[in-house]
Amino acid sequence: MMPPKNWEITGEQASIVLVGDINPKIFHPEWFIRKEIISEWDYRQDKDFLIAPDFARIGMPNECQLTVFPNKFSIHTSLASEYLTIKDIVINTFNRLNETPLNQLGMNLISTIKLTDKENWLQFGKKLAPQSGWIAALDYWDDLEEEKQLQLGLLDLTMNLPRPDNLNGFIRPRIMAKSSSGGEYILEFSINNHVDIETQSAVDAINIIKDKWEESIRIAQMIRNRVMAEQLENIQ
Repeated sequence: MMPPKNWEITGEQASIVLVGDINPKIFHPEWFIRKEIISEWDYRQDKDFLIAPDFARIGMPNECQLTVFPNKFSIHTSLASEYLTIKDIVINTFNRLNETPLNQLGMNLISTIKLTDKENWLQFGKKLAPQSGWIAALDYWDDLEEEKQLQLGLLDLTMNLPRPDNLNGFIRPRIMAKSSSGGEYILEFSINNHVDIETQSAVDAINIIKDKWEESIRIAQMIRNRVMAEQLENIQ
């Protein structure tokens, strides 16, 4: 589904997040090279490269970024061409660390969406989060000046959706409305595909990523596109 003229996707970032008992010190670039997960890599050129006892931050090839804490492994990329790359990095990493206890998995997509003008931005919020109930809740609404009444609107909305499979977890879209100093009207549309790993098994987590990663991206893009189209229908 192609976006209509009144909104445009200006950025998209995909990430895989694993939560568990993780040792950040393992994740030195030399480890990835030695284990043949990544071959050619001049990591010394990465200005943000940092390895500490309780933290690792590494810029990988092809604009993939890795961050590791003692309880969280996260890798993301803003290049759609690398979505399969981060999947492969995670699978190959935890194939070699398959005894790592992992209890949660997130497969995420964040989109930055620019609307053509302020009116579209306001109307989107009014349709997605109707204001009538909020106005009725304020006994002082009619006493407010029009300038203050215009402050009512969508800021940050999170929905909880059921999963399409039998895995334990949820799909959780979140929409945040932002306006830039340059006069642009922006929505940040993030979708968290969350799975609880009851077995705490890295092998089980890997198998879910193998089976569900591409589907997760497809579902996230479908939800984003359909919500945007529905809310902005007939708004020119």
